[in-house]
Amino acid sequence: MTSTQAILWTPDTPPDGGIFSTGEIVEVEGRPGEWELMKPGPGVWTVESARLEDRVSAKVSVSSLQRLSDTPHIRRGDLVMQRYPEQERAAVVGAVVRLGQWVAVKSYTLPDGGVCQALDSIDRLEVVTAEQLAAAIRLDVVHGTHVGRIVQAVVTARAGQFRVVCRCAPGAGEICRNGRKITWCPSLDSAHQLWDWHVSGHAPVDSVA
Repeated sequence: MTSTQAILWTPDTPPDGGIFSTGEIVEVEGRPGEWELMKPGPGVWTVESARLEDRVSAKVSVSSLQRLSDTPHIRRGDLVMQRYPEQERAAVVGAVVRLGQWVAVKSYTLPDGGVCQALDSIDRLEVVTAEQLAAAIRLDVVHGTHVGRIVQAVVTARAGQFRVVCRCAPGAGEICRNGRKITWCPSLDSAHQLWDWHVSGHAPVDSVA
């Protein structure tokens, strides 16, 4: 005697067995262009055309979905930061579209409370978390006429290291010692030592260029 067990679908369990996921951009058989997966249903996905304007919505069968060979690693709703170690600002992705290359439509809040939107190549973006941003150290340092900052990197191989800058320094503000820019320090202590040396002349230890 045999028995069968019903497989129940819920909104948290895509009917395709998890092969595809919300936010992924795919091709749909019989439909031109590229499509963003918006919402799963029993045997179907609701999709939207992955373009900047005039987006249209449709329901398509799971069997018609085809994964792209260059599926972008960033999706709608991701918190992203440009892949430069000195970068401090993060933005939220609103959409991902192909404009010759994959680009993200991202938005971030300005100091005055306004919201700015911009396009950026996804090759320059890295997904981060709110916890990473909250944990990154940002210190204002002042000594006499010297006004500077100690900032911890969040992304790239410099993540966790510290950058020390001062308004009195030329260019981007990196402090120079013996004709060389001391751009990054491996610890907060060494960053403080570099700042102390800059304002008083005492040489720091354990700093890296």
